[in-house]
Amino acid sequence: MRKITYLLLFFFTFSMSAQDIILTTNNEEISSKVEEIHIETISYKKSDNLTGPSYHIKKSDVLKITFQNGHVETFHSVAPSNSSGISLTETKAFLIENIEKYCYEHNSHLKKGYKAAFEGDYLRLSVMNKKGTKAINSMLYDFENVYAYKNIDKRNKDQAYLNIFVPFLKYEKKNKWDKIKLVLSVDGHDHAESILNAFKHYTELLKEQSKKPGQKF
Repeated sequence: MRKITYLLLFFFTFSMSAQDIILTTNNEEISSKVEEIHIETISYKKSDNLTGPSYHIKKSDVLKITFQNGHVETFHSVAPSNSSGISLTETKAFLIENIEKYCYEHNSHLKKGYKAAFEGDYLRLSVMNKKGTKAINSMLYDFENVYAYKNIDKRNKDQAYLNIFVPFLKYEKKNKWDKIKLVLSVDGHDHAESILNAFKHYTELLKEQSKKPGQKF
């Protein structure tokens, strides 16, 4: 009987500790299971009611999330005045340089790299052959209207994957866009963090740019 009690206590303690902790700007800790991190909000379920409703909190109200696996993600909202000081042109240049240097087609085991180019504010990514001399396929993406940025999938040997749900131009003649999960294999965990942050910043800059004069939100 005593062993059963200890086992129950162990599993109860483990279930209580194995949670995602959302720390708000008011220093409130929310024990949760994070579902998705969107552009402006974070959706989650309360840890004591995982089969219950989903809740949403503004990213601007969150300082960081400590995930149950120990990974910590911090959030720094971009003010309308672009408090980071990094311009749209600088962000585009950073993305082009780092995508071409560190990103690969996710099924090619770091062999088929990308050629990146901006057409206006749309990003065109072309998968190159192993020699980097010829484009195998090419797609145009709209990063102003990203559906969701997922957490970085970090693997062994310093390899990582970025998973971004973003509109892409499906039929150019009809100007028809559709939703796709863009998966980028990245050489280096730190590089993956930097590229993901640059993508998020780029999205924020595009949204800010598209606002009408006097429009706050």
